[in-house]
Amino acid sequence: MVEAFATYLEFGTRLRREFDVAEQVWITSLLEDASTYLREDVIGAQVFPQSSATFETWPDGGRVDLPAHPVVSVESVMRNGLAIGFERRDSALYVDGNELVEISFTYGHALAPEGLKRWAMVLVSQVMVPLELKLGLTVGGLSSVAIDDFKAAFADAGEATGISLSDRNIEMIRRQYSTGTHVVGMR
Repeated sequence: MVEAFATYLEFGTRLRREFDVAEQVWITSLLEDASTYLREDVIGAQVFPQSSATFETWPDGGRVDLPAHPVVSVESVMRNGLAIGFERRDSALYVDGNELVEISFTYGHALAPEGLKRWAMVLVSQVMVPLELKLGLTVGGLSSVAIDDFKAAFADAGEATGISLSDRNIEMIRRQYSTGTHVVGMR
């Protein structure tokens, strides 16, 4: 089950709108889709909700970079079934030796970050009018809609329609929520 960054109640508050029961299910589904897009296609990692993982790896010079963040806690570091000592610095662990270790840790935000809530709601807002007009998620560049004598105008061949963000916004979100290399010292 995908957990959305935002709820239909939060979305309704932002729009000053109340959704009926059928719309609540629909909006929840759209928020889940938007959250999946952010999680899988933009960030490339699960940052919410919290989760636990266990994995095996070989330390490099005694260092192990944990594969997910934010790191909440490290439950255990084992070698050959026995607990070994370690030092944690941010999302890296330091152990003695380079032999295979098994690490169990917890990562992710307990509550959805406000920034990701807003982005999920922005994405759903982008598709609301086309969906309410039964035009689909991506409608080939819908740029404006008129009400009287219904008229729709299209532009840019659908580049910015559907559940998607601009390259600039994608890069900004990745910088804020994705893992990256952090230089802590050089020789």
